[in-house]
Amino acid sequence: MKKSLSNMMRSLHRDLGYFFIGVTLLYSITGFILSARSLGWFKVEYNFTTFISKDIQKDHFKKQLIVEAKNGKFDKIYTKETFKAVEKNIKNLEYKGEENYILHFNRSGKFDIKYNQITGESQIKYKDYPPYLKLFTNTHMTNNENVWFYLALVYSVVLAFFAISAMFIVKGKYGFKRRGVYLTSLGFLTVFIFIYFSFYN
Repeated sequence: MKKSLSNMMRSLHRDLGYFFIGVTLLYSITGFILSARSLGWFKVEYNFTTFISKDIQKDHFKKQLIVEAKNGKFDKIYTKETFKAVEKNIKNLEYKGEENYILHFNRSGKFDIKYNQITGESQIKYKDYPPYLKLFTNTHMTNNENVWFYLALVYSVVLAFFAISAMFIVKGKYGFKRRGVYLTSLGFLTVFIFIYFSFYN
């Protein structure tokens, strides 16, 4: 007997749901963590000392610091894969002042560096996720150079299928043509409200 469209959608929706339980939990947890990143939740403070070139003037400090990072001076705290993160932190550093040849730069409490122009000693404080968390949060912020990109691409398609197939798997008064239309409209309205207010934030 030929299966109806609703039965086919229900079966596929169910099986894919089981298969992607692990991926869904991964992305939901990391999504929550990253959404709260500006609040500093789950982050820890690290203290790190390194020696870079001496006598760098404040006007050239950020540019030279990026060069030092490329030369491996920050490898202890940043891997090559996350060099863009340290580069962003450096570019957004604000000069806070100088005392006894020690330059002080800071980025919103997230990245703090005190540089001794005489010795080249640089004392760095920074906040970041611990390695075991960073491993998972990086999967959420993947790009086409990372193997996680392909899983993220497939999962995006699957999520779209979940949304579309949900319109066909239930019939009757709780089906899409009745109750579903109102709930779907309410969901879209919620999205548009957030989009609207995001322009005024």
